Amino acid sequence: MSISNVITRIKVKKWIKDGLSVGENVKIERGVSIDPSFPWLVTIGNDVTIAPDCLILCHDGSMKNFVGNSRIGKVTIGDKVFIGAKSIILPNVTIGSNVVIGSGSVVTKSIEDGVVVAGSPAKTICTIKEFIAKNQVAMEQNVVFGEEYTHRGNVTQNRKDEMIEKLSKSFGYID
Repeated sequence: MSISNVITRIKVKKWIKDGLSVGENVKIERGVSIDPSFPWLVTIGNDVTIAPDCLILCHDGSMKNFVGNSRIGKVTIGDKVFIGAKSIILPNVTIGSNVVIGSGSVVTKSIEDGVVVAGSPAKTICTIKEFIAKNQVAMEQNVVFGEEYTHRGNVTQNRKDEMIEKLSKSFGYID
């Protein structure tokens, strides 16, 4: 286990101790930061993945110098949500269930169930059903690699070379 994974586990345990609500089968990757000032204002549902370097904020200090107070709000993340790397979730946002948030997105408003959003600010791109259908077709037309092509599957140099060659002209998928 890498040092960044150990640090992430320690941080998550501290956030939970401080009131973060976390469902089952939640993956919080390295570099994720959940507002350390208000972790009790964050609720994360079941089957959620938060990719590396995401930021979840429950406060907005931009007004503090001008009006003397910071704005605060809850963040609620539904079930079966994927939050792409380096995304930012701002205060007072509810993310519905069955949602994909594209990498680098800034979520400023609540997101309904069953959609894919991306951008800054994040906007709806398509429904989750359309996203799934598009990728199912693409998987039939492109190579799909098994676990033996990953570190956890003890990938060999031959498989690495094979993967590099097969991905030289298109993308692929991994189990």
